[in-house]
Amino acid sequence: MPPPMISIITPCLNRAEFVREAVQSVLDQNYTSVEHIIIDAGSTDGTLDFLREYSHLRVVSEPDEGMYDALNKGIRMAQGEIIGLLNTDDLYAPGCFEEVIRVFGENPTALAVCGGTVTFKDRNGVREKVRHAPAIAPDELWYRLIQGHPATNAWFFKREVFEMAGYFDHRYRYAADRYFLIRIALDNDIRPVPVHRELYYYRQHSGSATVTMLDSRDPEHGLLRIRILWEDITALESFLIRNTLPADVRRRMRREHGERCYRLVATALYHHRSTEAYNAAMHGFKVSFFWPLIFIQMATRRLRKEIANHE
Repeated sequence: MPPPMISIITPCLNRAEFVREAVQSVLDQNYTSVEHIIIDAGSTDGTLDFLREYSHLRVVSEPDEGMYDALNKGIRMAQGEIIGLLNTDDLYAPGCFEEVIRVFGENPTALAVCGGTVTFKDRNGVREKVRHAPAIAPDELWYRLIQGHPATNAWFFKREVFEMAGYFDHRYRYAADRYFLIRIALDNDIRPVPVHRELYYYRQHSGSATVTMLDSRDPEHGLLRIRILWEDITALESFLIRNTLPADVRRRMRREHGERCYRLVATALYHHRSTEAYNAAMHGFKVSFFWPLIFIQMATRRLRKEIANHE
């Protein structure tokens, strides 16, 4: 029996600096049944020239409505039984596909598996490990999906997941993956089988919207951070209005909503956007009358950290 086909979907826009290494990390798996679909939004920096060097790639280049619209296009095109998501600036770990197939084989009813991740950065020609996130254990699912690192790109899905649950909500340009995972857990009771090894490497660099070395006090990144926080707040509120939300999930979401409202207020004030700060505070109050306590706790924690850094 031939091995199951894996479809890898990569959204792409102007990633000439990194895309070759991402493509090579798929080839280096030496897995015999894989298709790699790249959905490009119209790159102009030479990315498409690099991609033409690889005859095995399925490349579509056309305008889209953001990364998650591109992922949805690729998933609809995919022919594989198993689907993985690879960013152009990231890498799969050696042996990743073999391990994914092994775990799916040992758990034939599983609809998803998830492994560990490493975040790295390149500095002066040296690759440095920044942080590690293990696979999601069953008892920490809601913490990781709502408050922690959901490790979305270390997930591999049976294609039935998208057939039964639908696709990414591309109205969210930065956070649709986290809220897709929450939705399939809530609505479809999908739980990933943990793969107890690293499957995915995230690259930290200044051009990344979410895996970056830049601080929110940086003018450009600060305004991007404000947009991402608004997405998070809006998405959390869309879940919190559900009457059937489990108590533990509601508690975690309310806390995370309050913390993100604080971060938005603080970031907006730093960048002299008082109206957005006021609106964020109103969103905090709307969800919890006790939101000022969260604000005070987080502001105090931040102040202590700043004092410690200057001692």
